[in-house]
Amino acid sequence: MEIVWVDGRDAEVFRRFYAVKFGVRREELEFPVGMGVEEARVFMAREHADMRADGLGLVDGDEWLGVAWLDWWLVGNTGTVDVELAVAPAYRRRGVATKLLDAAIERARADGRRIVSGTNLAGDPVTGESPGTAFAAARGFVKKHTELHQVAELPMTDLVEQPVDGYEIVQWREHAPDEWLEQFVELLTGMSEDVPSGERTSEAVHWTPELVRDAEDRRVAQGRFTYTTAAVHTASGELAAYTQMGGTPETPDRLNQYDTYVRRTHRGHRLGIAVKGPNLRALQAGVPLPAVLHTWNAPENAPMIAVNSKLGFRPVAQRTMWERTLL
Repeated sequence: MEIVWVDGRDAEVFRRFYAVKFGVRREELEFPVGMGVEEARVFMAREHADMRADGLGLVDGDEWLGVAWLDWWLVGNTGTVDVELAVAPAYRRRGVATKLLDAAIERARADGRRIVSGTNLAGDPVTGESPGTAFAAARGFVKKHTELHQVAELPMTDLVEQPVDGYEIVQWREHAPDEWLEQFVELLTGMSEDVPSGERTSEAVHWTPELVRDAEDRRVAQGRFTYTTAAVHTASGELAAYTQMGGTPETPDRLNQYDTYVRRTHRGHRLGIAVKGPNLRALQAGVPLPAVLHTWNAPENAPMIAVNSKLGFRPVAQRTMWERTLL
Protein backbone atom coordinates (compact mmCIF):
# COMPACT_ATOMS: atom_id res chain seq x y z
CA MET A 1 0.00 0.00 0.00
CA GLU A 2 1.14 3.55 -0.68
CA ILE A 3 -0.08 7.07 -0.14
CA VAL A 4 -0.46 9.06 -3.38
CA TRP A 5 -0.92 12.79 -3.74
CA VAL A 6 -3.84 14.06 -5.86
CA ASP A 7 -3.95 17.57 -7.31
CA GLY A 8 -6.81 17.34 -9.82
CA ARG A 9 -4.64 17.78 -12.89
CA ASP A 10 -4.76 14.11 -13.94
CA ALA A 11 -8.42 13.52 -14.81
CA GLU A 12 -8.26 9.72 -14.57
CA VAL A 13 -6.50 9.74 -11.19
CA PHE A 14 -9.03 12.24 -9.93
CA ARG A 15 -11.92 10.11 -11.20
CA ARG A 16 -10.68 7.20 -9.07
CA PHE A 17 -10.23 9.51 -6.09
CA TYR A 18 -13.70 11.01 -6.49
CA ALA A 19 -15.38 7.62 -6.91
CA VAL A 20 -14.37 6.71 -3.36
CA LYS A 21 -15.15 10.14 -1.91
CA PHE A 22 -18.63 10.55 -3.34
CA GLY A 23 -19.41 6.83 -3.18
CA VAL A 24 -19.21 7.06 0.60
CA ARG A 25 -21.49 10.09 0.65
CA ARG A 26 -24.01 8.26 -1.53
CA GLU A 27 -23.94 5.31 0.86
CA GLU A 28 -24.23 7.34 4.08
CA LEU A 29 -26.70 10.07 3.15
CA GLU A 30 -30.37 9.79 2.26
CA PHE A 31 -29.87 12.93 0.16
CA PRO A 32 -26.23 12.90 -1.05
CA VAL A 33 -24.68 16.31 -1.43
CA GLY A 34 -21.45 17.59 -2.90
CA MET A 35 -19.72 18.75 -6.04
CA GLY A 36 -19.86 16.74 -9.24
CA VAL A 37 -16.68 15.06 -10.43
CA GLU A 38 -15.60 17.70 -12.96
CA GLU A 39 -16.74 20.56 -10.75
CA ALA A 40 -14.60 19.14 -7.92
CA ARG A 41 -11.62 18.44 -10.17
CA VAL A 42 -11.54 21.99 -11.51
CA PHE A 43 -11.83 23.34 -7.97
CA MET A 44 -8.81 21.28 -6.87
CA ALA A 45 -6.70 21.91 -9.97
CA ARG A 46 -7.06 25.71 -10.09
CA GLU A 47 -5.38 28.33 -7.93
CA HIS A 48 -7.70 30.52 -5.85
CA ALA A 49 -7.18 33.69 -3.86
CA ASP A 50 -8.80 32.43 -0.66
CA MET A 51 -7.93 28.72 -0.52
CA ARG A 52 -6.31 25.74 -2.19
CA ALA A 53 -7.27 22.08 -2.20
CA ASP A 54 -5.54 18.77 -2.79
CA GLY A 55 -5.98 15.16 -1.75
CA LEU A 56 -4.40 11.92 -0.61
CA GLY A 57 -5.26 8.39 -1.62
CA LEU A 58 -4.30 5.08 -0.03
CA VAL A 59 -3.73 2.74 -2.98
CA ASP A 60 -2.92 -0.97 -3.15
CA GLY A 61 -1.98 -1.80 -6.71
CA ASP A 62 -4.98 -0.75 -8.78
CA GLU A 63 -7.35 -0.53 -5.80
CA TRP A 64 -8.21 2.75 -4.11
CA LEU A 65 -8.90 1.90 -0.46
CA GLY A 66 -9.61 5.36 0.85
CA VAL A 67 -9.07 9.06 0.25
CA ALA A 68 -8.63 12.34 2.08
CA TRP A 69 -9.68 15.73 0.67
CA LEU A 70 -7.74 18.67 2.16
CA ASP A 71 -8.79 22.33 2.11
CA TRP A 72 -6.02 24.80 2.95
CA TRP A 73 -7.35 28.25 3.90
CA LEU A 74 -5.34 31.20 2.59
CA VAL A 75 -7.64 33.97 3.89
CA GLY A 76 -9.12 33.50 7.37
CA ASN A 77 -8.40 30.34 9.39
CA THR A 78 -4.89 30.23 7.93
CA GLY A 79 -3.75 28.01 10.81
CA THR A 80 -6.30 25.32 9.94
CA VAL A 81 -6.55 22.56 7.36
CA ASP A 82 -9.92 20.90 6.78
CA VAL A 83 -9.79 17.16 6.11
CA GLU A 84 -12.55 14.88 4.81
CA LEU A 85 -11.86 11.14 5.01
CA ALA A 86 -13.66 8.46 3.00
CA VAL A 87 -12.96 4.71 3.04
CA ALA A 88 -14.40 2.25 0.52
CA PRO A 89 -16.80 -0.16 2.30
CA ALA A 90 -14.74 -3.27 1.49
CA TYR A 91 -11.68 -1.85 3.28
CA ARG A 92 -13.13 -0.51 6.50
CA ARG A 93 -11.79 -1.45 9.94
CA ARG A 94 -8.35 -2.12 8.45
CA GLY A 95 -6.68 1.09 9.55
CA VAL A 96 -7.16 2.88 6.22
CA ALA A 97 -8.68 6.05 7.71
CA THR A 98 -5.97 6.16 10.38
CA LYS A 99 -3.19 5.93 7.78
CA LEU A 100 -4.76 8.73 5.77
CA LEU A 101 -5.29 10.89 8.84
CA ASP A 102 -1.68 10.40 9.92
CA ALA A 103 -0.50 11.43 6.45
CA ALA A 104 -2.75 14.51 6.50
CA ILE A 105 -1.45 15.52 9.94
CA GLU A 106 2.13 15.14 8.73
CA ARG A 107 1.40 17.45 5.80
CA ALA A 108 -0.40 19.93 8.09
CA ARG A 109 2.61 20.14 10.39
CA ALA A 110 4.95 20.59 7.43
CA ASP A 111 2.77 23.49 6.24
CA GLY A 112 2.80 25.12 9.67
CA ARG A 113 -0.86 24.46 10.41
CA ARG A 114 -1.78 24.01 14.06
CA ILE A 115 -5.35 22.72 13.76
CA VAL A 116 -6.82 19.83 11.78
CA SER A 117 -10.58 20.10 11.43
CA GLY A 118 -13.12 17.71 9.97
CA THR A 119 -16.83 17.62 9.28
CA ASN A 120 -19.06 14.59 9.69
CA LEU A 121 -22.01 14.96 7.33
CA ALA A 122 -23.97 11.84 8.22
CA GLY A 123 -24.94 12.33 11.83
CA ASP A 124 -28.32 11.16 13.10
CA PRO A 125 -30.84 14.04 12.74
CA VAL A 126 -31.48 14.04 16.50
CA THR A 127 -28.25 12.87 18.16
CA GLY A 128 -25.69 13.76 15.51
CA GLU A 129 -23.91 10.47 16.16
CA SER A 130 -22.46 8.18 13.48
CA PRO A 131 -19.44 5.88 12.98
CA GLY A 132 -17.56 8.94 11.77
CA THR A 133 -18.09 10.82 15.03
CA ALA A 134 -16.89 7.80 17.01
CA PHE A 135 -13.74 7.67 14.86
CA ALA A 136 -13.07 11.38 15.40
CA ALA A 137 -13.50 11.19 19.17
CA ALA A 138 -11.23 8.13 19.40
CA ARG A 139 -8.43 10.00 17.63
CA GLY A 140 -8.33 13.07 19.77
CA PHE A 141 -10.79 15.31 17.96
CA VAL A 142 -13.23 17.44 19.94
CA LYS A 143 -16.70 18.32 18.69
CA LYS A 144 -16.92 22.09 18.26
CA HIS A 145 -20.11 22.80 16.33
CA THR A 146 -23.33 21.29 15.03
CA GLU A 147 -25.55 22.23 12.10
CA LEU A 148 -28.96 20.93 11.05
CA HIS A 149 -29.11 19.65 7.47
CA GLN A 150 -32.48 20.47 5.88
CA VAL A 151 -33.71 19.69 2.39
CA ALA A 152 -36.54 20.89 0.21
CA GLU A 153 -37.74 18.77 -2.69
CA LEU A 154 -38.45 20.89 -5.76
CA PRO A 155 -40.67 21.95 -7.35
CA MET A 156 -42.46 23.79 -4.59
CA THR A 157 -45.95 24.67 -5.70
CA ASP A 158 -46.93 26.98 -2.81
CA LEU A 159 -43.97 29.31 -2.52
CA VAL A 160 -44.17 31.80 0.31
CA GLU A 161 -43.34 35.33 -0.81
CA GLN A 162 -43.63 38.17 1.68
CA PRO A 163 -42.62 41.60 0.34
CA VAL A 164 -41.60 44.13 2.98
CA ASP A 165 -42.70 47.75 2.78
CA GLY A 166 -39.78 50.10 2.29
CA TYR A 167 -37.60 47.54 0.51
CA GLU A 168 -37.31 46.53 -3.12
CA ILE A 169 -35.97 43.30 -4.58
CA VAL A 170 -33.02 43.11 -6.99
CA GLN A 171 -31.63 39.95 -8.56
CA TRP A 172 -28.51 38.87 -10.43
CA ARG A 173 -26.87 35.68 -11.63
CA GLU A 174 -23.17 34.86 -11.82
CA HIS A 175 -21.63 38.27 -11.11
CA ALA A 176 -22.68 40.97 -8.67
CA PRO A 177 -23.44 44.18 -10.59
CA ASP A 178 -20.71 46.79 -10.24
CA GLU A 179 -23.19 49.21 -8.67
CA TRP A 180 -23.76 46.79 -5.76
CA LEU A 181 -20.29 45.31 -5.42
CA GLU A 182 -18.96 47.43 -2.56
CA GLN A 183 -22.10 46.95 -0.48
CA PHE A 184 -22.21 43.25 -1.33
CA VAL A 185 -18.65 42.98 0.01
CA GLU A 186 -19.89 44.50 3.29
CA LEU A 187 -22.68 41.93 3.54
CA LEU A 188 -20.36 39.01 2.79
CA THR A 189 -18.00 40.18 5.53
CA GLY A 190 -20.93 40.58 7.90
CA MET A 191 -22.04 37.04 7.10
CA SER A 192 -18.54 35.76 7.90
CA GLU A 193 -18.50 37.68 11.19
CA ASP A 194 -22.01 36.78 12.35
CA VAL A 195 -22.60 33.19 11.21
CA PRO A 196 -22.89 30.93 14.29
CA SER A 197 -19.78 28.78 14.62
CA GLY A 198 -20.07 27.32 18.11
CA GLU A 199 -16.65 26.73 19.63
CA ARG A 200 -14.84 26.32 16.30
CA THR A 201 -11.57 28.09 15.74
CA SER A 202 -12.92 30.63 13.32
CA GLU A 203 -11.50 33.81 11.84
CA ALA A 204 -13.83 36.04 9.86
CA VAL A 205 -13.03 36.61 6.21
CA HIS A 206 -12.85 40.30 5.37
CA TRP A 207 -14.02 40.25 1.80
CA THR A 208 -12.76 42.58 -0.91
CA PRO A 209 -14.04 43.21 -4.43
CA GLU A 210 -11.07 41.23 -5.72
CA LEU A 211 -11.95 38.19 -3.57
CA VAL A 212 -15.59 38.37 -4.74
CA ARG A 213 -14.59 38.45 -8.41
CA ASP A 214 -12.14 35.59 -7.88
CA ALA A 215 -14.87 33.47 -6.24
CA GLU A 216 -17.29 34.29 -9.07
CA ASP A 217 -14.72 33.35 -11.70
CA ARG A 218 -14.04 30.09 -9.86
CA ARG A 219 -17.72 29.16 -9.92
CA VAL A 220 -17.95 29.89 -13.64
CA ALA A 221 -14.83 27.80 -14.32
CA GLN A 222 -16.40 24.93 -12.39
CA GLY A 223 -19.56 25.18 -14.48
CA ARG A 224 -21.62 26.30 -11.51
CA PHE A 225 -24.54 28.70 -11.65
CA THR A 226 -25.75 31.06 -8.94
CA TYR A 227 -29.02 32.88 -8.30
CA THR A 228 -28.81 35.89 -5.98
CA THR A 229 -31.70 37.94 -4.61
CA ALA A 230 -31.09 41.03 -2.48
CA ALA A 231 -33.28 43.54 -0.66
CA VAL A 232 -32.56 47.25 -1.05
CA HIS A 233 -33.73 49.80 1.51
CA THR A 234 -35.46 52.28 -0.77
CA ALA A 235 -35.05 55.32 1.48
CA SER A 236 -31.28 54.98 1.88
CA GLY A 237 -30.31 52.87 -1.11
CA GLU A 238 -28.57 50.48 1.25
CA LEU A 239 -28.22 46.79 0.36
CA ALA A 240 -29.94 45.27 3.39
CA ALA A 241 -30.05 41.51 2.82
CA TYR A 242 -29.18 38.80 0.32
CA THR A 243 -29.53 35.11 -0.35
CA GLN A 244 -27.77 32.84 -2.85
CA MET A 245 -28.69 29.45 -4.28
CA GLY A 246 -27.13 27.42 -7.05
CA GLY A 247 -25.73 24.23 -8.46
CA THR A 248 -24.22 22.80 -11.63
CA PRO A 249 -25.68 21.15 -14.75
CA GLU A 250 -23.35 18.23 -14.01
CA THR A 251 -25.52 17.29 -11.01
CA PRO A 252 -28.88 18.92 -11.76
CA ASP A 253 -30.70 17.03 -9.00
CA ARG A 254 -28.47 18.52 -6.26
CA LEU A 255 -28.87 22.22 -5.52
CA ASN A 256 -27.55 24.30 -2.63
CA GLN A 257 -28.90 27.11 -0.53
CA TYR A 258 -25.76 29.12 0.17
CA ASP A 259 -25.68 32.19 2.40
CA THR A 260 -28.65 34.13 3.63
CA TYR A 261 -27.75 37.28 5.52
CA VAL A 262 -29.51 40.40 6.82
CA ARG A 263 -27.50 43.48 7.71
CA ARG A 264 -27.62 44.08 11.47
CA THR A 265 -29.31 47.48 11.14
CA HIS A 266 -32.16 45.97 9.08
CA ARG A 267 -33.04 42.92 11.14
CA GLY A 268 -36.53 42.36 12.50
CA HIS A 269 -38.33 43.07 9.21
CA ARG A 270 -38.55 39.47 7.95
CA LEU A 271 -36.12 40.17 5.17
CA GLY A 272 -34.84 36.58 5.26
CA ILE A 273 -38.05 35.17 3.86
CA ALA A 274 -38.50 38.30 1.71
CA VAL A 275 -35.38 37.43 -0.30
CA LYS A 276 -35.61 33.64 -0.15
CA GLY A 277 -39.08 33.37 -1.70
CA PRO A 278 -38.25 35.27 -4.93
CA ASN A 279 -34.90 33.52 -5.19
CA LEU A 280 -36.59 30.12 -4.99
CA ARG A 281 -39.04 31.17 -7.69
CA ALA A 282 -36.19 32.27 -9.98
CA LEU A 283 -34.22 29.10 -9.29
CA GLN A 284 -37.17 26.83 -10.04
CA ALA A 285 -37.85 28.67 -13.28
CA GLY A 286 -34.27 28.21 -14.46
CA VAL A 287 -33.25 24.64 -13.56
CA PRO A 288 -34.44 21.14 -14.49
CA LEU A 289 -36.87 19.65 -12.01
CA PRO A 290 -37.31 17.62 -9.86
CA ALA A 291 -34.33 18.46 -7.67
CA VAL A 292 -33.35 18.62 -4.01
CA LEU A 293 -32.23 21.89 -2.40
CA HIS A 294 -29.86 21.52 0.58
CA THR A 295 -29.14 23.92 3.42
CA TRP A 296 -27.43 23.86 6.84
CA ASN A 297 -27.96 26.03 9.90
CA ALA A 298 -26.74 25.99 13.48
CA PRO A 299 -29.47 25.01 15.98
CA GLU A 300 -29.04 28.38 17.70
CA ASN A 301 -30.01 30.09 14.44
CA ALA A 302 -33.64 29.31 15.17
CA PRO A 303 -35.08 32.22 13.12
CA MET A 304 -33.46 30.95 9.90
CA ILE A 305 -34.46 27.34 10.58
CA ALA A 306 -38.04 28.59 11.10
CA VAL A 307 -37.90 30.47 7.78
CA ASN A 308 -36.67 27.33 6.04
CA SER A 309 -39.41 25.22 7.62
CA LYS A 310 -42.04 27.73 6.52
CA LEU A 311 -40.70 27.46 2.97
CA GLY A 312 -40.97 23.66 3.03
CA PHE A 313 -37.55 22.42 4.18
CA ARG A 314 -37.34 19.38 6.49
CA PRO A 315 -34.47 18.03 8.62
CA VAL A 316 -32.61 14.92 7.40
CA ALA A 317 -29.28 14.86 9.25
CA GLN A 318 -26.86 16.70 11.47
CA ARG A 319 -23.36 17.62 10.45
CA THR A 320 -20.81 18.10 13.19
CA MET A 321 -17.49 19.91 13.08
CA TRP A 322 -14.48 18.53 14.92
CA GLU A 323 -11.01 19.88 15.68
CA ARG A 324 -7.70 18.50 16.85
CA THR A 325 -4.90 20.80 17.94
CA LEU A 326 -1.45 19.70 16.82
CA LEU A 327 1.25 19.83 19.48
